[in-house]
Amino acid sequence: MAKKTRRQLLGQHFLHDKNIIKKIVEANQPEKSDLFIEIGPGTGALTFPLAEKAGFVLAIEKDPSLIPALEAKAAANVEIITGDILKLDLAPLIERKRSGLSSVKMAGNLPYHISTQILFVLLELKNSLTQAVFLFQKEVAQRLVAQAGTKKYSPLSILLQNYFEIELLFYIKPGAFSPPPAVDSACVKFTTRQKPVFFPEEEDQDFTDFIKASFARRRQTLKKNLEKAGYSPEKISQVLEKFRLKSQTRAEELEPQILYQVFRGLKGV
Repeated sequence: MAKKTRRQLLGQHFLHDKNIIKKIVEANQPEKSDLFIEIGPGTGALTFPLAEKAGFVLAIEKDPSLIPALEAKAAANVEIITGDILKLDLAPLIERKRSGLSSVKMAGNLPYHISTQILFVLLELKNSLTQAVFLFQKEVAQRLVAQAGTKKYSPLSILLQNYFEIELLFYIKPGAFSPPPAVDSACVKFTTRQKPVFFPEEEDQDFTDFIKASFARRRQTLKKNLEKAGYSPEKISQVLEKFRLKSQTRAEELEPQILYQVFRGLKGV
């Protein structure tokens, strides 16, 4: 087996299509009042166009070999940080750089092998951000906007949609990148909601555990999944009956609001 290159190990696919870059920058809606946190600037395809219109761009790059070229082109309102986005404590970085700037936004052409992990970073920062625009592989993007009754609907869909309005803006062909990835990509925009729409933030952890259990075995019914998670069969039957749900109902068939009602019912609330 051929040894993987550094780019392959880091999941690097650099944008080079100028029309696509322009569309992504426009989707970010950069303004002079914005602090941008960019994940994986690479060669700066998004970094520098964003910096022309934004207040400040803090670009976080894991590959140290890319830093000198980025720093050589960086304007006064750009700071390049060498680091792993999954290990950095972003909150103090944001607070240090946002002075005089009213909005914090995130952007990035994400390494696809860590894109799901970065979504949990997004959730952690939800109370600091106004929006984020990321590139994902097409299949992941479709999961993010999935609705009840579809195979791509998942606990992550529910968690993210609770806190963000999510829009799949457009698809991107592999040829827009160098080297081209093996799959199509998509540009997705997250706009932070003023308040959660399905469940309150204070119940985040408990409800997350509940929906993970509910979807644990997708071919099994909600009732069986919840029984295997330790809920009382009698209590589950009572709650399902209360909400007029059939015993054969699966979690993926239910809207987030209904799942939350079942969760509350099982808690005895």
